[in-house]
Amino acid sequence: MKIKILKKLKTKKGAIVAPVFTEDLKKLPLLYGENIKSFIKDRVKNNKFDGKDQKYVTFLDTKDAPNHLFVIGAGNKADFSANKARNLGAKISKQMKFMKEREVSILLPDTLITFIGEFLEGYIMAQYNIEMFKTDAIKKKNINFNTDVLHLILNSVTKSSKEAVEKAQLRAEAVNYVRDLVNSPANKIDADFLTNEAKRIAKQNRYKKVFLGLKELKKMKAGGILSVNQGCKREPKLLVLQHDGASKREKPIVLVGKGVVFDTGGYNLKRGGHIEEMHQDMAGAATVMGIMDVVKKLKIKKNIIAVMPIVENLINEDAYRPSDIITMLSGNTVEVTNTDAEGRIILADAIHYATELDPEMILTIATLTGASFAALGHRYSALMANNSDLMKKMQISSQNVDDLAWSLPIHDDYHKEIESSIADFRNFDRGSGGGAGASKAAAFLEKFVKDNKWCHIDIGGTAFTTRPKPYETKGATAHGFRMLIEFLDN
Repeated sequence: MKIKILKKLKTKKGAIVAPVFTEDLKKLPLLYGENIKSFIKDRVKNNKFDGKDQKYVTFLDTKDAPNHLFVIGAGNKADFSANKARNLGAKISKQMKFMKEREVSILLPDTLITFIGEFLEGYIMAQYNIEMFKTDAIKKKNINFNTDVLHLILNSVTKSSKEAVEKAQLRAEAVNYVRDLVNSPANKIDADFLTNEAKRIAKQNRYKKVFLGLKELKKMKAGGILSVNQGCKREPKLLVLQHDGASKREKPIVLVGKGVVFDTGGYNLKRGGHIEEMHQDMAGAATVMGIMDVVKKLKIKKNIIAVMPIVENLINEDAYRPSDIITMLSGNTVEVTNTDAEGRIILADAIHYATELDPEMILTIATLTGASFAALGHRYSALMANNSDLMKKMQISSQNVDDLAWSLPIHDDYHKEIESSIADFRNFDRGSGGGAGASKAAAFLEKFVKDNKWCHIDIGGTAFTTRPKPYETKGATAHGFRMLIEFLDN
């Protein structure tokens, strides 16, 4: 999408969009021009428009635009917020797709300019099209069309507004990139594909990189990653990207993302349906990949290292089994009590790798447990940490960008319940059923963190949705991406 910021309307092509606050109905902004103001006043007079939140009217063949004028209520200025701006942008975006508008000009009143970044984020994220694998013939029949050119019309174009637009576009397009990765099935997105994506990102951003395959992982004795991938004929990978955004003296923030490109559950085969959605089990790695794709472009002045273990949890005569004892990269032994609790096993190896990088902190993100959904539903990810200040800052970041997360405890008893009688640890507590499943999974991860600051984001209930927000579609959400970007940027 090409975005232009202008001081006045310079095109007669496509659609004109006029968001209107209720307080402006008596004296409409000069920005709208006389023809548009006359149209709005007429609709207000005839009780067809009152400026209330997201109520709208359209008009064909205006003097200013050959196709459409779209007037939409923005509600009260006093109640307006970043999230309302994001949702308003999404509403307009989806309406423009429905109206088949390729070129769109949006008149932005001053109140909306305050939230221009969030507004644009909503617009771009709502442009996302999940139909990437449909044939061209079917795509052409679809009534949805994306915006090619977007004009943002402002009274005053400032450096800050330009920067806000530039950053918002980078963030939102990265969200859609993550959604593409997570929505794609495992026969399209496998370990080799993700390795090539990591190569592309490293080359474009001049990152340092380390890509470890089967030979290297065996040599370093990464037993967790190797065991989970045993049932797959394709090689596992450990992908590492390094962004040096600060001085060498500053310790890196290490991001660790779970990358199970498909999860059958292994011999503890998944039950209850939805196994066809298990390509989403690499959402943590996809999120971290998306962050590394834009973190340098966003000029985030931090040293950041991404660590992504990539495997498939499949079943054959070589697959790992319940009761196996694994020797991890850390040297600890783990009793496998559930092959479907594989994410924590590969993350444990990746976390140990991260501890050897002398980090400022370690941040892990994964579709780790269904228990996080049971506890918090589809709107909140679960946060667990060994540092209350870090967890509080992450939660504030989540609220700032509507990428919501809520904290769960890791009680000392949960550490005891993942101890094994025949190995150092067990990967799943079968004794107390599913109780506190998200916290116990985090307790397992914490065993490998050592004395480093650490926060975990469990996106098991939020990475994929059937109840999308205004700026989402069904399927992948990229939940956690904007939260982490907000955290890193502040």
